[in-house]
Amino acid sequence: GQVLSVTALPLPDPYRVVFRTLQSDVPGWEPFDDVIQPMLEKEFGKPLSEIFDYVNPIPCGAASIGQAHEARLKQNDGEHDKVIIKVQYPDAAWKVPADIQCVGDFLKVCVWFGAVDESAATMSFDEFSRQFLAELDYEKERSNLQQIYESSLDPTAPYMKRNVVVPKVVEDLCTKKIITMTYLPGPKVEDEARRQLALLGIDTTKGIGSIVRDAAKDASNPDEPESGELVRRVTKRMETTNSGRSRSPFSWKLTASKIVGQVLGVDSILWAVRFARRLVLWSQAAAVFSIQTLPSRIVSPGLNSWADTHRSASEQAARLSLTKEWMDALFDVHGHQIFNLGLFNADPHPGNILVINENDARPSTKLGLIDFGQCKRLTPQEQVKVARLLLSVAHNESDLAVASAFRDMGITTKNDSTEFLAKFGRLMFGPLKPEHLNHSWHRTLHEQDRVSYFPKELSMVYRTSLLLRGLAVSLQLNYSISDQWKHHAQETMERNNISSS
Repeated sequence: GQVLSVTALPLPDPYRVVFRTLQSDVPGWEPFDDVIQPMLEKEFGKPLSEIFDYVNPIPCGAASIGQAHEARLKQNDGEHDKVIIKVQYPDAAWKVPADIQCVGDFLKVCVWFGAVDESAATMSFDEFSRQFLAELDYEKERSNLQQIYESSLDPTAPYMKRNVVVPKVVEDLCTKKIITMTYLPGPKVEDEARRQLALLGIDTTKGIGSIVRDAAKDASNPDEPESGELVRRVTKRMETTNSGRSRSPFSWKLTASKIVGQVLGVDSILWAVRFARRLVLWSQAAAVFSIQTLPSRIVSPGLNSWADTHRSASEQAARLSLTKEWMDALFDVHGHQIFNLGLFNADPHPGNILVINENDARPSTKLGLIDFGQCKRLTPQEQVKVARLLLSVAHNESDLAVASAFRDMGITTKNDSTEFLAKFGRLMFGPLKPEHLNHSWHRTLHEQDRVSYFPKELSMVYRTSLLLRGLAVSLQLNYSISDQWKHHAQETMERNNISSS
């Protein structure tokens, strides 16, 4: 559900909306007084009042195996007084297998209706099952979190440069069923991004196909005036308007969107939409400035009202660049985890990424990463194999080279088709292309060949890239995974004295 909530596949919107709630708000959390507090006190061996000044009985997040609560330590160093207590449900051990079965059944339905590729579903399910069962091991999760936190303090790692933080483990308040960590303030990254983009008039509740169609529809709207020198239009309108009409003194026609989308593909159409929106807003800011500097006697009430409404246009335009900064940071940090640390979070869905609010007056570029229950480790040999495959896509090598890198990882297919493996590798690590949005393209691909065995080390790397790219696409950004991670992959090859050619 988490993957499908951000996937670029044309999933019906009602399903996507419901699945989005699974990112951090799984329904059916346990009552605090009857279940959670007794369990916490049993695990800690003392009343909560001796450890905490306050524990919020309403969970700040819930999953199928546990929930999390905000709390304030009674004794602290003044810096990390607010913490998060992550507690596992008493019956989690038998709930997880049932959840795994439900996921398997649901994937079969998705495959049947063409919402998910059969090979993609099959190759990921076994490893997903292993990883989901691993979430029951809170001691392992605590160890993973602590290792990633310590690595984030390394000045050569991208965390500090990219303004990304990880919570610190509170060691003496962790058990087999409980993880306590420092609190990171802020909303989920998707909530914040959607809020900001909504202010710009960008509807991110729709799939990519709908965004492209809407842009093309706007481009062919005969009621939209042609673009021009916008401040001149505003001044002319102010001089001739005597009524209090609420119509904007100018508007922007996205003619380029339709043309660019047809000629250059998805990436350009998304860029065109964002560029046009930004141009509109900067132009609005200039128009507002012009209105405010003119004598009040020549400015109509309608224009004054319009200027008041659009006073924050320049700040809103600046917000557009923030979403790209976030995604650049997320790809960089996770690429570092995969290819440098060899320990990565395979579950970077939007509910596990926070926008750290340190100054409410302006949008934040600082991100926080949480929930490390589905971490995956790679050996140096596995890192090299993944790096070689990714670099073959990044360097646009031949179909044979991409397929050979796939085969070196141990992947097998029914027909051993070189063309199939090459297309599949580029689908995994290349940019999203228009044909990838069509069910027929995927059906044709998997009629050509089918995956028989997919290496577990690659399936979780693929899941990580799929979640990150899904979030990017939902924010109208189209990334090539290979372009984002190729410098990390190259470092892996050089560290092992291996040529990438």
